[in-house]
Amino acid sequence: MRKIRISVVGPADSVALIVEVGKEYAKRVEINALTYTKPTEVPQLIEEMGDIPDAWLFSGLVPYYYAVDSQLTAKPLFYIPHTGSSLYRVLLQIACVEKLDFDSISFDLLSRAEIEDTFADIPLQVKNIYVKEFSNIISAEDLVAYHYDLWQSGKTKAAVTTLQSAYVELKKKKMPVFRIWPLRDNIRTTLNLIIRTVEAATFKESQIAVQYIAIDDYSTVVREARSSYEVRRLEAALYSILINYAEMAKGSINVHGHGQYSIYSTRGAVEKITDNFTVMPIKEDIIRVLSVPVSGGIGFGMTAHAAEENAYKAMGFARHSGKGNWMVVSDDGTVSGPLSSASYLQYSLRIEDAECQRLAHVLGVSGTTVNRLLASLNRMDIEAVGAEELANHLSLTTRSARRLLAVLVDNNLAVVSRQEALHKGRPRNLYRLMLDSISLLGGKDNL
Repeated sequence: MRKIRISVVGPADSVALIVEVGKEYAKRVEINALTYTKPTEVPQLIEEMGDIPDAWLFSGLVPYYYAVDSQLTAKPLFYIPHTGSSLYRVLLQIACVEKLDFDSISFDLLSRAEIEDTFADIPLQVKNIYVKEFSNIISAEDLVAYHYDLWQSGKTKAAVTTLQSAYVELKKKKMPVFRIWPLRDNIRTTLNLIIRTVEAATFKESQIAVQYIAIDDYSTVVREARSSYEVRRLEAALYSILINYAEMAKGSINVHGHGQYSIYSTRGAVEKITDNFTVMPIKEDIIRVLSVPVSGGIGFGMTAHAAEENAYKAMGFARHSGKGNWMVVSDDGTVSGPLSSASYLQYSLRIEDAECQRLAHVLGVSGTTVNRLLASLNRMDIEAVGAEELANHLSLTTRSARRLLAVLVDNNLAVVSRQEALHKGRPRNLYRLMLDSISLLGGKDNL
């Protein structure tokens, strides 16, 4: 089995320590050391390496944030956490080696809670603790200014930093400063996490992918065609597009007749060409070349049988949501789609959450409909939604959507906000959905 390729990024001393510990995993891991003088160099290092690494490991949070902010790689990103144990070593150095008191100290990166817990565990009383917490990219200059200004004003007697470049600059300013290093145990824990994550992703990528593709209303197409040749030309045009698509998916294509086709490939290949199951790359070609809509269902599984079953389910969802749609059903029951659509949603077929089950019972709908509703809330205009819009988002008939809106009103989860005049017939009701109440009842208060 090929070794997992990990690019380790950080200052030279931290990277050297990670590489040393990484030798314990030599049979499973291949480490590529990348060092910098300042973390601002991280995006350039990522760009130079491209897609070679299976994962990236950063010496700390600061370079990790630079990597996340750059958005230059889709590979998994990890960092060595600086836990309370890392702080113990620094405190030991301050007390036993430098023999300084702990009267007033400034810290960065670690949270105040972590620092206070560490002092409480020792136990050790510190008069003043200053903490520079951050959750995004921050420069060495900002950290240097933070620690140095506190020291210059007499508020602190020392600084503890996690950033090597800040440590070097504060040393030049003759300020008492100490640096938190990665611990060997934390490095081992993170390397184990990377191995498990990459192996799981590789395992998932190798899943079988089955795609069913069919011309919608094929019998009507045949009936309305001027001749059988016209139908054959239509099928030939679609087949030409699907051959190119099968090549993109590194798969094989089968013709089943009556405007139906199947493509077998792997999950990893399909995930790549559909941009993580959000777009259908041949949809525009089908619309441009063909005069009829074509639907598709994509399924994944560890066996061909499981993948085929999920593909059939996906095709059912595609047909239920209209014509010319493509849906995906994963092995874990996640439904995604329609691909390349403004009404794209991702939700679960399963309803394991007790609150979701309760909401499904209250509304008198299936668990899948509840999951679609909860997934749709942040996409809909919850201040003015009509039955037609709700039906479109939830892949329901307009009649079913009207019935659902009535139930929502009865349960104080929606109110009629206003009426909209139509060219013909009675004005239609527009509803305001009570987002907080629906989310809370469905256990989705983080939407």
